[in-house]
Amino acid sequence: MVKNSIIDGIIVVNKPRGLTSFDVVSRIRRVVGQKRVGHAGTLDPNVDGVLVIALGKATKLIDELQARPKRYIGSITLGFATETEDLDGEIIAQQAIEKPYTDEAIDNAIVQLNGDIKQIAPMFSAVKVNGKRLYEYARAGEVIERPVRDAFIYDYHRTSPITYQNAQQQFDFVAKVSKGTYIRTLAVDTGRQLGVPATMTSLTRIMGSGMSIDQATDLQDILVLERESLLKLIIPIKDILTWPTKELSDDEWFAVKNGQKISEWAIIDDSAYLQLTYHGDLKAVYAYNNEKSLWQSRYVFTNES
Repeated sequence: MVKNSIIDGIIVVNKPRGLTSFDVVSRIRRVVGQKRVGHAGTLDPNVDGVLVIALGKATKLIDELQARPKRYIGSITLGFATETEDLDGEIIAQQAIEKPYTDEAIDNAIVQLNGDIKQIAPMFSAVKVNGKRLYEYARAGEVIERPVRDAFIYDYHRTSPITYQNAQQQFDFVAKVSKGTYIRTLAVDTGRQLGVPATMTSLTRIMGSGMSIDQATDLQDILVLERESLLKLIIPIKDILTWPTKELSDDEWFAVKNGQKISEWAIIDDSAYLQLTYHGDLKAVYAYNNEKSLWQSRYVFTNES
């Protein structure tokens, strides 16, 4: 790679607490020396863990990366609730737990939240209603009807003994969730199942966009790397995608680079997507349109031969 050339690919960052996701993007922009940088899935400032940063042409894949399941570990405290559903907000409800809930009761509440669920968007979130983000209404003290979102919880279960102290109960958990899950709200929903206020008191993302915490590098380490060392951390686009690959002929490449739709190709491995290479280089991704029974452009990475 030519020195200071544009970097295309992703870098998996272990985000520290205290920074926004945009803070991380801003710092990565400076260290790589390019503006085309984005992140795949926001982490709140008080949440640490996996934040996938897309560089260059990989920013085209952010929607695909965000659609992949995420996995979190954390802790939930029963007995109080906050306006932000985590420790950042003011306490809005408290209920002393005089008789501790049994392991069975708490585990049953957790079981009820596996599978398809509906969640109400937190007031302190970036969800837009009538052109304004919910946190803007919240900061102005306005009450507004919040949207309900569908989510899928692949696996949510307790991972520690349940402690009881100061009329509160706390336990650790792991949760693998779909795109669109309000992970903070999972604590609130758990409390609701039990009839008690609850708060997410600790949270770490250990997997996001198919990348695990083992693949992540601490942000502070990334920021001091020389360029050649930094490039070794970049995962190229061809290694991000899992769809079948098709090597294009000269005629097919001509059609693809001109954005033409194609009806002759067969579906491979039941996948509705095809990675298209020419002379071994990834050029584009085509998606199958069932209604029209043809392939059409989904992502274009380059039109150059």
